[in-house]
Amino acid sequence: METVQKILVVLINILSVIPLGSLAQNSPEDYLAVHNAERENVGVWPLKWDPYLEEQAQHFLDKHKQDCMKGVALAHVSIGRNIALKKGSKSFTGFDAVKTWVAQKKYYNHISNSCVGGECRGYTQVVWETTTVVGCARVICDNFAGTIVCCDYEPPGNIPALRPY
Repeated sequence: METVQKILVVLINILSVIPLGSLAQNSPEDYLAVHNAERENVGVWPLKWDPYLEEQAQHFLDKHKQDCMKGVALAHVSIGRNIALKKGSKSFTGFDAVKTWVAQKKYYNHISNSCVGGECRGYTQVVWETTTVVGCARVICDNFAGTIVCCDYEPPGNIPALRPY
């Protein structure tokens, strides 16, 4: 019994120094769950996790940890990229970010293949049929100015004149 109590004390001490946001809803499985649930809804194959894309997303975020994306113009890249920023939050998770992109579905008009009444390009990248892999990362900005989540996709989606599925 004494050994069990010691183990519990050690676990409690360890958990007390780990930010809660790092324990929940930021794993590859969490990112994939939301992506693939929506992809299943529209009848496209599930995505697989790509550690290289995760590394690329983390590298991008590391460059913007200090500025928290303030005034950053996004350059065209050869990979698909979704970015979500929640200012003033330390608890915005990867799961939350993907749900934000999926929620853009209400603005996507499949008939006209366009966004109507709001942004939908995050959503169309999530469900882009020819995209096969994703890698995501998350960073809390300096001074807790906010949290940024970035997911990189290959092959990229949002190709003009093509439909996502």
